[in-house]
Amino acid sequence: MTRSNIEVILRLERERQARRPWAYRMAARIAGFCGTAPVLWLHAIFFASWLGFNASSLAFDPYPFTFLTMVVSLEAIFLSFFIMIGQNIASRENERRHQLDLQINLLNEREMTAMLRLMGTIADKLEISEADQAEARTFAHNTDPRALLEQIVSAERAARHTS
Repeated sequence: MTRSNIEVILRLERERQARRPWAYRMAARIAGFCGTAPVLWLHAIFFASWLGFNASSLAFDPYPFTFLTMVVSLEAIFLSFFIMIGQNIASRENERRHQLDLQINLLNEREMTAMLRLMGTIADKLEISEADQAEARTFAHNTDPRALLEQIVSAERAARHTS
């Protein structure tokens, strides 16, 4: 069961990625590629070669390497856009996953509440003492997400004011 759920989620993510505009898919690929060790080494080799060649008598970009500075600046500008696009995409995907987690957790809470109520009914039929059922009965009610969120916000505010 878990495996099929994972496969469904992976399939849905692949379909969502395939529906992204071409420019976003390309930006994500470029950002992913540029954040690898081989690209770091290629840059180190490129810069060392550039500096070495332009320190020789064949220099086409002598010190202070103005052309190299322009090329590196342009690369940094475009790379920063690719990275920001990739981060925005990742942020949206994380938000979707967070929403899925939240919905699954709320559904799980409802299922558990129903099970606890059913267990309470069974415990009553079996004449199990109220003391033995007390803890389960405290959880056998629906959780109000709005009230829970308000409690979290209040606790966060209180923590900010005390620190």
